[in-house]
Amino acid sequence: MQVILHRLAFILVITPLLIIQGCSTTPESQLAQEAPISVPLSDIETAQLLMAEGEYQAAAKLYFQQAIKSEGDRREQLLLLTADAWMKSANSDQVTTTLAYITQRDLNPTLTLHYRLLLTEVSLQHGQIESALDLLEPPPTEDQPLELRQRYRTDKAEAFRLAGNILESARERDLLDRLLQDEAPRLENQRAIINTLITLTDTALELLQPDPPGRLGGWMELARAIKRGATTTDNFTTQIAIWHEAFPQHPATAALLESYQTRPQEPHQQINHIAVLLPSSGPYANVAGALRDGLLAAYFVQPADQRPRLQFYDSSDPDQIWPLYMEAVEKGAQIVLGPLHKNAVAQLAREATLAIPTLALNSFDDDSNPPENLFQYGLFPEDEARQVAERAWLDGHSRALVLAPDNNWGERITNSFTQRWQALGGTIAEQQHYPAKANDFGKPIKALLNIDQSHQRHRQLERLLGEKLKFEPRRRQDVDFIFLAARSQKGRQIRPQLQFHHAGSLPLYTTSHIYSGTTNRDKDKDLGRLLFPDIPWVLEEDDTGPLSRQHLSRELSTFQDRYARYYAMGIDSYSLLSQLERLRSSTDEILSGTTGRLYLDGPNQIHRQLVWAKMSNGKSRIVGYAPRIEPITPLPSETLPIEEVLPAEMFENAPTDKLPVAEAT
Repeated sequence: MQVILHRLAFILVITPLLIIQGCSTTPESQLAQEAPISVPLSDIETAQLLMAEGEYQAAAKLYFQQAIKSEGDRREQLLLLTADAWMKSANSDQVTTTLAYITQRDLNPTLTLHYRLLLTEVSLQHGQIESALDLLEPPPTEDQPLELRQRYRTDKAEAFRLAGNILESARERDLLDRLLQDEAPRLENQRAIINTLITLTDTALELLQPDPPGRLGGWMELARAIKRGATTTDNFTTQIAIWHEAFPQHPATAALLESYQTRPQEPHQQINHIAVLLPSSGPYANVAGALRDGLLAAYFVQPADQRPRLQFYDSSDPDQIWPLYMEAVEKGAQIVLGPLHKNAVAQLAREATLAIPTLALNSFDDDSNPPENLFQYGLFPEDEARQVAERAWLDGHSRALVLAPDNNWGERITNSFTQRWQALGGTIAEQQHYPAKANDFGKPIKALLNIDQSHQRHRQLERLLGEKLKFEPRRRQDVDFIFLAARSQKGRQIRPQLQFHHAGSLPLYTTSHIYSGTTNRDKDKDLGRLLFPDIPWVLEEDDTGPLSRQHLSRELSTFQDRYARYYAMGIDSYSLLSQLERLRSSTDEILSGTTGRLYLDGPNQIHRQLVWAKMSNGKSRIVGYAPRIEPITPLPSETLPIEEVLPAEMFENAPTDKLPVAEAT
């Protein structure tokens, strides 16, 4: 409810919402049946035709012109259809202002549901998940229109997904499946169920199984079967046949199962010869060693008769990467893993073409288009910073403080966080950099929290009055959270100083760099309570598998905790080699790896969706999965009168009173 009060103030000034709690969309097909028609039917038919042709703005104008000439329920119905048209045109501002024109307080239940769903969708577009979930209560009754009940389940599934509640999102999709009758939308929804559940790890899918499994358990097992079919030598047909035997009555359609059985089998592109370009000396040697050990662990898990040939090349000198690459090609390599050095990757990126697919273990900085066969994969801090921005936004925050080190690493993280945060509509109230090699962070923290200004005002007042005054500094009160970029050692020093300066109550978000990767309650208790994303391999306590962290730490005599994330990266890099073509086929394709849920973007860069953890009392605890979200429409700083948002020609017959302008929060 805090989110509604603070971030949807521009909606809540509308008194009908407070009285009737909103309303949802009434399908055009039911309009003529639910209210007497006071305008020529041809006008409604024209608007419907415009909607069918995708001319949503024109349809909105036509609906609105008829609405302002109508009265009672008919007027409100047409206003809701106007808002629907604006929603389809992705203009939530005009949806909001159109809904503000609804003045009737005793709307019938169908109009109320329609109104509520529109406000829910506005909230979702702005990333206001708490508001959306509030607006979705209570659920519709069985006697309300089928289209609205379908829309309700869709909206609720999306709200749960954005909140990171994967299982509840899939459950809502399953309830929607029972309401869908046409084959095409049902197939699309069932694919959404699988795509939702497939983001969970195998361990989570197993532990969260309901008893008895029922429909939801069947979906979860199907997701596991599809994941196995995508990442093992067993094909989809075998995996789905095993599943179907266990769930013969499950409602998964034949079209859904066939779509996975007939999907291209290129993910298991037969690779017989892999060239691995890693340095054996220099500054990257230790990281390369961990990557190599992780890769070999994944390699030896495979049956001996299915293992390709691995040939290692020493890429310690990045200037010699091109001759080394050509040597690997000439010796028959079908795919290259590496190089690791950024300069070496940049050299390959400057080539017009690469003879064979290459999975580089770093990225290059320039904006040039890389060769088609060059893929980039790494533990990039930019990915984490962007996910921190998304998580904070979905948690209902809007004003951030940023504290980062004054070095290149701090600048990279800060820039990525700031760009994503501002694109979502958030604001940076203050940003400060601390000396990367310092131990006293009082000066930048005081500036960040405006405590230095508080001291300055105190001194000015003492000079003005000519006497000493009792004084207790106060931090600023106009922010929601702090984004801290710091490694574990610095974080343990900075957190207590933030608490000392009265910022202990502010939520603190950071990246995985704050966590050493190993539980150390004595040292990490100084971190207090904070949220950070990290790779599943570090956070999950699964010691049963041959590729689990616990197993490798026992089996590898050279295992070092400080490089834990690079062992995981080595495991995933080997898995990715046979998956690149599948991932390239669609950004919706994912690989559930040890470093996160991996997917590929247009420029062939592998991105990671991470697990979220909370640090408390020196121990980390998984609290959910990072949702993958599309760009979110920023909130407007204030709500304008409806005449200033919608075209002026639409107001010839409109009432003269204006919608009150809400104060900007």
